[in-house]
Amino acid sequence: MAGVFVSYRRDDSQGFAGRLADDLIEILGPDCVFRDIEIPIGSDFTDVLHRAIAASEALLVVIGRQWAGTSAQGSGSRLFDPTDWVRSEIEAALAQDKLVIPILVGGAEMPAADALPPSIRRLSRMQAAIMSDRHWDAEVRELAERLCTLCPSLNDKRSPPAAPAESPAQVLRDLGERVFDEVASRRRPRIEPPSLSRTFSDSVLRAFGRGLKRTLSAIFGLGLLYVGLRLFGDETVLRGLDRFEAHLLVGWERLQVYVARFPGK
Repeated sequence: MAGVFVSYRRDDSQGFAGRLADDLIEILGPDCVFRDIEIPIGSDFTDVLHRAIAASEALLVVIGRQWAGTSAQGSGSRLFDPTDWVRSEIEAALAQDKLVIPILVGGAEMPAADALPPSIRRLSRMQAAIMSDRHWDAEVRELAERLCTLCPSLNDKRSPPAAPAESPAQVLRDLGERVFDEVASRRRPRIEPPSLSRTFSDSVLRAFGRGLKRTLSAIFGLGLLYVGLRLFGDETVLRGLDRFEAHLLVGWERLQVYVARFPGK
């Protein structure tokens, strides 16, 4: 069962809660985060939620501007209704001495103690985490690290960090560097008397090296253009880029054959 339970009110902060849960899943792993969309059809809602809270180590209470709201009768906060799901989740977590962290989103402020029913009034004294769109990624990472510190068992379930994907521009730069290194490795000096043919060969190689450097600069510029087309191009452009990559791979293989035959080997 998950180690972190995300509590929220649908008509107040569903979008924020979903974004937070998805980002925590990416950092901590899919087995570490629970939210109510995972309840199977036909299951007893109350039973599943209470089991999930019992199996979790922390409850994140996502609080937006309308979190307290008003009751169905239009008088007072919904939190004072004993059947309110959000209230029930917090009560269960507090009763089981779970770690409870308020998460303020959308510019919300922490509710005052007298705005909460006695059973969950302790929530107003707990230090909240503030999540903003501007610094969301950094704040989610900070929250995840804090959770792992307070709940060490989360580290056992935590997914290993994914290797960063290479950008097309980086691939092109690496390709250019490989070509240059391959050619340079063919130009190691030999201890032998100088000759006219050797001097001519060195001149050709130096000229080739200068041309190659200019070519690599052009490749770098094309790499930046390639990234832009990949990010903003339509399907026709993307298919064209796929064909270009296939041609580039064939060209690289042919270049390797040519370099293998280069004078000075």
